This record gives sequence, C-alpha cells and structure tokens, in this order.
Amino acid sequence: MKPLTYIKFFLFLLLFFGVERLCHRATDGFALVNIYSPKGSDHGLQTDFPLSISNVNLDQPFYYLNSGSQSYVFLSNDGQTILKFFKFQHMRIPPWIEYLPLPSSLAEKRAKKREKKKNILVRTLNSYQIAFEKLRNETGLLYVHLAPSSHLGKQVTIYDKIGKRHVINLDQVEFILQKKASLVYETIDKWMDTGKREKAEQGIHNLLQLTLKRCQKGIFDKDPDFSTNFGFVEETPIQIDVGRLTLDEKEKNPEIHQGEMIRITRHFHEWIEKNHPDLLNFFDEEIEKITTRN
Repeated sequence: MKPLTYIKFFLFLLLFFGVERLCHRATDGFALVNIYSPKGSDHGLQTDFPLSISNVNLDQPFYYLNSGSQSYVFLSNDGQTILKFFKFQHMRIPPWIEYLPLPSSLAEKRAKKREKKKNILVRTLNSYQIAFEKLRNETGLLYVHLAPSSHLGKQVTIYDKIGKRHVINLDQVEFILQKKASLVYETIDKWMDTGKREKAEQGIHNLLQLTLKRCQKGIFDKDPDFSTNFGFVEETPIQIDVGRLTLDEKEKNPEIHQGEMIRITRHFHEWIEKNHPDLLNFFDEEIEKITTRN
C-alpha cells in the first residue's frame, strides 16, 4: 500500500470515529439497537406482573429526559410518568466480536466475557424485580416488563435527545414505568427557600424512614446516593434508581442496618451541614433515633 493510501485510510478512520463520537454526544448514545436485549439472554425472571399497564397513559408521547448508567430515561408529555429503557449495549458483547471467527484460546475468553455480561444483565433485571415485588410503593414503580412478550399489544411514541421520533412496540423491549419525582436536594432547597421548614423536616424524616424500611426488609442497596437516586412525589419520598438492589437477610439485623444507615447517609449529612445547617440538629436527632433503637 502506498504512503498516500495509508494517509487516506488513516484520515478516513479519524473522520469515522469523529463523526461517531459527535453523534454519541448529541444523542447521549441512544439508539434503538441499544434497548433490545441480547439474543439468548433468557434469565428466568418473572415477567408477567399483576398490575395492568392500562393504568398508565401510553397514548401520549414521551420525551428524552436524561441518560443514567443503566437506562435511557423519557418523560411523559403530562410530566407525570417516567419511561426507562435498559442500556443493553453494556450488557452484551459487541456484535462484531460476537460473530468474529476466533482461535480456541480467544474464543474461550469471549465465552467468559459473554457470561460476565449476562450476569450483569441478570443482576440488573433481578434488582427491578425485587423493587417491584417488595418496594413497589417506595420506588413509585407502576409497571416493569423484564422480557419480550406478546400480551401487551401496546406501542409508545418517544422523541430522542435530538427530537427524532420513534415508535416502540413495548412487547419487544424491556422497560420500566415509574412515577416522576423531583430530586431530594432540589426539593429540600425549594422548601427551605420558601420558608417551609416543617415540610423539609418531615421530608427528611420520611426519607430516612424509607431507607430504614428497605434495610428492615432485607434489601441491600449498592448505590444509595441521596442526591441522584431518591426524590419526592409531591411530599412523598421514593427511591428512583433501583438497579443495584440485592436480597440480604443480614440487613434485617438492627446491629447491621443501624450501622448501614450511618454509612449511607454520610454524604446527605454533609450536604445538609453545608447548605442547610438549620436542619442539621433535626437530621442528627433522626439518625440517633434510628441507630439507638432496639
């Protein structure tokens, strides 16, 4: 290959990856191919839950809201409902690697990688099943669909970050429907800025009791971030992000979950101390009640 040809090829690769990165940034990586689960990903989880999807208005469009570590998030036109699609590109091997002929040693590594990805997928979906079955009210979950099906007979219209319209057959994708909540820190800021200190205190109390209740049910949360993973539906707290829950009977032990409450509220305590020091004594008293309870 001539030097000029090498240069042209190199420039083509730069252009290709540059365009790909620009598109990824513009869309936050959303693409229809990313919301469909890998073939052969049978996980054995319950997929047919008793609540009817007809209780949710799916005739309205949903608009792109943000992108989390596990899902793409869309908000209903009336601002009441969140629709989440899983980011399956993080839970499968890229297709070009999946079907690439490989020598046995590399094929073995690919198989191990495939199994690792499948375990991530199962843990994530299992976490939502735990939340729906044991913390439905505390998480604001309206419906969870954890595997392709044929019984829903519903389509939904979504608009991605750049305003492109997509029509999704909900039977063909895994998805979550959840109540829309306002983030905890923003809500407490608003209450305090408008002189509603009692609401702020009641909100903190209810939020800590919600977290305690989760522990008492024997559910461990790997990522209990109060700044991003919890919110309020009006004055009722819910846990928004439930993608890292596991069952752990040890959590039911007061000696365990009392220490756990101190750990998971540490950053929340620091935020209150910095932004609303007038609430700090109340917060400390609430934590002390929890951690000294028999």
